[in-house]
Amino acid sequence: MSEAKPVLVMLLSRHPYAEKSGRGFMLRQRIAQARARFDVRLVSMGHAAGDASDEGIVFLGMAPKSAAALNAFRLAHLPLQTWLYYSADARARIATLVRESGAAAVYIDMLRLAPLAEGLPANVARIVDYDDLLSVRYRLAGKRGYDVMGFLSQRFGPLSGLARALAAPILSMEAKRCAAYERAMMQSADVAVFTSPREAYAMVEQGPAFVLAAPPTLAAYGAFAGVPGPRLIFLGNMRYAENVTMLRSLVEAADALTAEGVWPAGAVIEAVGDHAPDLPGRFPGAPLRFHGRVDDLTTLLGAGVFLAPVTSGSGVKLKVLDGMALSCPVVAAPKALEGLSARANRDLIIAPDPRAVLRAALSLRTRPQLKAKLAARARAYLARAHAPSLGLAFCDAIEAAITRAKAR
Repeated sequence: MSEAKPVLVMLLSRHPYAEKSGRGFMLRQRIAQARARFDVRLVSMGHAAGDASDEGIVFLGMAPKSAAALNAFRLAHLPLQTWLYYSADARARIATLVRESGAAAVYIDMLRLAPLAEGLPANVARIVDYDDLLSVRYRLAGKRGYDVMGFLSQRFGPLSGLARALAAPILSMEAKRCAAYERAMMQSADVAVFTSPREAYAMVEQGPAFVLAAPPTLAAYGAFAGVPGPRLIFLGNMRYAENVTMLRSLVEAADALTAEGVWPAGAVIEAVGDHAPDLPGRFPGAPLRFHGRVDDLTTLLGAGVFLAPVTSGSGVKLKVLDGMALSCPVVAAPKALEGLSARANRDLIIAPDPRAVLRAALSLRTRPQLKAKLAARARAYLARAHAPSLGLAFCDAIEAAITRAKAR
């Protein structure tokens, strides 16, 4: 009889199978990796979807209004986002689940959930997935007119308007709180996980936690040996402010190129991804076509040039990897490369700003050999740096943490 797998409780900030975002993708990947070696128990904050995707998940509500107000006092030193999740009831239910399941480790999805896992027995390993450094993201975003609520605006609509109005001071304060909490968790976590190797290396000296760089793993979506097509494609969930900002920068760049007389007749930027119903109406007359969410990305295999004019945020941008996996050459701003080990102007083209991104993409449309070469190099990069087999390191780190925790 095979030995039972150790129990891993995964505490998630969102529904992993209903959330159609980059973070949702990463959570699904982490769950799949963990299930190879652990008996995984999923706990998600927020509401169930009410369909088959809810199966096997324990749902805990967000902090009720009374608890959120109290959190402003009892969690005053922590990031504001922790206030929206923490309640004594949720913390007690997690502790009960850990005890009754005999969990050997708890995986914590982002720092906003870390207070819910405080007070667990010392022999239960704590794995904190930072995703990326929110302190860096908020510090930089505060200078660029950023939607402060981001993902949370979908759950706290009435608060999001006030947050946007006070975005700059809120982001500045939140960046400082996140930086302090990021350092504090490096002192108490057994493993700290980052999607970006660069950010992982930056935190190595911050505490005793074992630091793991675990970027997304992604294989090529299909075999493609031809020449990528002429389309200009922007991929992203446009219910997120960062993606809308990027799309707007592309439209403004296209308008500028049109004024210069260099925008080709009939050329359009194709926006692929979920979006609010009123979003297309905000771009009247723009050389832009909205496709909505595409369930099967292989329909974009070799379709054209992927655009990634990333100017804010941190970590790994999945839109870049998706383009590579679809055998499409990628043209990106320098920030899109920060979380990757890809080679600029070999695995993808790097241009300094959105207008330069579009100029380079337009030039690529008529250079079939270069498009094919870039697509081939991108697939090779994925096979080298993002192969699915690299996900085993995630399990190795958890197993080692469990061994250390048992010895405490």
